[in-house]
Amino acid sequence: MVFKDTRAQVEKAWTTTKKVMAAMSVWGLIFSLVTIGRLSVGFDYDGTLVDSSKSFDKAARLSQQAGGASYWGVVNNAYELEKPKLVPYATALLLRVLGFRIVIMADRQGTDGDALRKEWRRLAPRGFLFTPNPSDKHLHLQEGRFIAFFGDADVDMLEAKRAGVLAMRVQHPPAPGATAPYSPGRMGDYVVPLSRF
Repeated sequence: MVFKDTRAQVEKAWTTTKKVMAAMSVWGLIFSLVTIGRLSVGFDYDGTLVDSSKSFDKAARLSQQAGGASYWGVVNNAYELEKPKLVPYATALLLRVLGFRIVIMADRQGTDGDALRKEWRRLAPRGFLFTPNPSDKHLHLQEGRFIAFFGDADVDMLEAKRAGVLAMRVQHPPAPGATAPYSPGRMGDYVVPLSRF
């Protein structure tokens, strides 16, 4: 009886070990192909990867001139008020584990932005860019081997299309007073489910 129980436990452990080894082999193959190909995935920052509305509110309260250097300095250093969006952030982490190079593009001036870059260094080492002109993102997307770009605004989807990469739309709840055009799924983009959270 003891022998049968021990044998069943050994067989169960061996089966589990084989499953784990098979999963690791598949991951290793994907990771190798992605890193050898030096494939990248881009993410817009504000409204896509994080909800940064509170950092902009803080900058509006503390700065006398919206859009000036002091305004962007406050925005870029108020990252502790920003909340990562669960689905886009988890997607970025998964892609990073699979070997993709993650590049984050923030539609901001880079004033005092070193702390923000440092905050995101684990997810995007050497891949946090300040793009004050959102219509220049396609230039960055054409520089590397990008396969997809995640964004929330229509301009992000247009930039992905201009660069010839897959346009992935991250949803956001309707914001009062929002000025950026937002029409999910109408521009040939793929809408990420549950991505507003």
